[in-house]
Amino acid sequence: MNEIELLTSLRDEVPHRPDVRAEEHRLLAEIRDGSPSPGGRPSRPAFRPRWGLALAGAGLAASAVVALQAGGTGGIGGTGEPRERPAVAGPSAGRPPSAAVVLENAALVAARAEDADIRPDRWVYRRESQHFPNGGLPTFETWTRMDGRKEALREEGGNLKIGDGEKGPTNPVRTQRDVDALPTDPDALLAHFRGMERDMSPLSICQPDCPAGTETDVKAFGAIGWYLKYGPLISPEKTAAMYRALARIPNVRIEENATDGDGRTGVGVVLDLGPAGKGYYILDARDYHYLGTKVVNGDDTAAMSVLGSGVVDEPGQIP
Repeated sequence: MNEIELLTSLRDEVPHRPDVRAEEHRLLAEIRDGSPSPGGRPSRPAFRPRWGLALAGAGLAASAVVALQAGGTGGIGGTGEPRERPAVAGPSAGRPPSAAVVLENAALVAARAEDADIRPDRWVYRRESQHFPNGGLPTFETWTRMDGRKEALREEGGNLKIGDGEKGPTNPVRTQRDVDALPTDPDALLAHFRGMERDMSPLSICQPDCPAGTETDVKAFGAIGWYLKYGPLISPEKTAAMYRALARIPNVRIEENATDGDGRTGVGVVLDLGPAGKGYYILDARDYHYLGTKVVNGDDTAAMSVLGSGVVDEPGQIP
């Protein structure tokens, strides 16, 4: 069974809801039109990561996300900017399934998931890897206590190290508070992400600059990926809203058989900005859960993968 047949079979398993067809047609109308991909190949840009994971030892902040200043995705937009965006790239010649249909399927599957049993004394687990043009980091595991007091780290082949919790953007109390405040209406959610003052993109997509008029789309695309990475911290209804919001971003398309930084094949949700670069989220073709992100700028590719996640009772445990 190929991915498209698999996607179709997943869609058939989801109970019908009266408004699904109307929603798909509306989303299809928004995304169907597009211009051909820009011709020509730009000179090779230098890849610049925007966010990295800082790994520390004992007395650590075990998995702090550190901003690496890289201009190019700036531009702060309010929630009232025009809906239309410049059409940077159109559908590929193979006419893969539309983002509207695939992401609506993903939203329906996500909405059926059960809420994770998250209590202040439990720990959120992730196993991750990073890949950059000039090399990557060893695969590592992190455990973060939900009350934010403690974090633990284990690099591949190393010992478990426990330290005080990180107080910045990866603190689970802050993340949970931010998630709880997010709207569940996809249009309102997209407007919220476009209007944020900070850029949450884990990797800088545009090299050297974003095409004019796409800056807030890039910001929204990056913010959605930031939250999807947290997996069990995000409620089913908020995850579903994020998939539907992704479908509303112009220049987002689907790439079949996309691979993440660890070679896993899945459904690629691609923000295609032509010569400025492409940002990918790779979703598992079976249940649409988030596998990772990557950015392609010319000949350079950078990627971050989530190899496992869940909620456990103590550091060192694996779901």
